[in-house]
Amino acid sequence: MSGKGTRILQVFKALHNHPLIGISNKEIADNLGFTPTQVSRDLADLISEGLVQKLDNGNYAYSIRTLQIAENYRKQHERLKARMDEIQRNVGIGL
Repeated sequence: MSGKGTRILQVFKALHNHPLIGISNKEIADNLGFTPTQVSRDLADLISEGLVQKLDNGNYAYSIRTLQIAENYRKQHERLKARMDEIQRNVGIGL
């Protein structure tokens, strides 16, 4: 992966502990060792892709779209687990 691609992913992951009040560009830059300009560009790319939003307080957080992706993953995981449990019960009954 390119250096920019890796950096964008690091910036994206830096938001995970700040889902409600977000995190500032400066905090992200300081935590990751990037320049604020690099972080600003990466956040702009993430916003344009609908994955990040700028909050009213000026901080950045995951967008509703990102949260929807996470929720869809959780639901699919639950469905698959329920199906695996059902198969396991059915196999156990036949023994």
